[in-house]
Amino acid sequence: MNKKILLIPPIILALFLVILSCAGEPKKELTAAKDALEKAREAQADRYASDLFGQAENLLTEAENLIAQKNYGEAKKLLINAMGIANTATAQALINKENVRQQAEDFISGFLTAMEQLKSTQKIAQDWKISKEQTDLSVQIPSWEAQLSRAKEEFDKENFDIASKMAGEAYQQISTKDNELRELIMAKQKK
Repeated sequence: MNKKILLIPPIILALFLVILSCAGEPKKELTAAKDALEKAREAQADRYASDLFGQAENLLTEAENLIAQKNYGEAKKLLINAMGIANTATAQALINKENVRQQAEDFISGFLTAMEQLKSTQKIAQDWKISKEQTDLSVQIPSWEAQLSRAKEEFDKENFDIASKMAGEAYQQISTKDNELRELIMAKQKK
């Protein structure tokens, strides 16, 4: 029985030390979480992994509020979570950015091919005597080419998401116009 009494105080002491270690302000964790978020921002996670980046930012803000309320144990958990999510956002941003870069490159390349195809279809439509009103692209082509030029500028600045959107929209418009002209040619051929 005396042995049991001697074992209790070390257990209580150990518990007390654990509680004290959790109770201190989580300065290291706060710094680590902020650093992880900054690295995520540098990797453009706010653009290419925005959901994860937003979660990490929200957790950091919540943890800072808990620290202000001196709820250090909960704050520490949130900071560790924020750091992990920020690191995941960094990795995901790098993957997503590369995918969007490739997509932008494909749209830019596809744009050039689609433009040549449209000019060819336009020539055929004109040969079939389809109205000038329907075959005149003197306004659209320079507009699309200007849009492609802006998309290339954004691509060169590594704003791949913007470049992809711009080139993709122009590509879609060109393809739509090419399909319209093809339908007019087919209708004329059936007559």
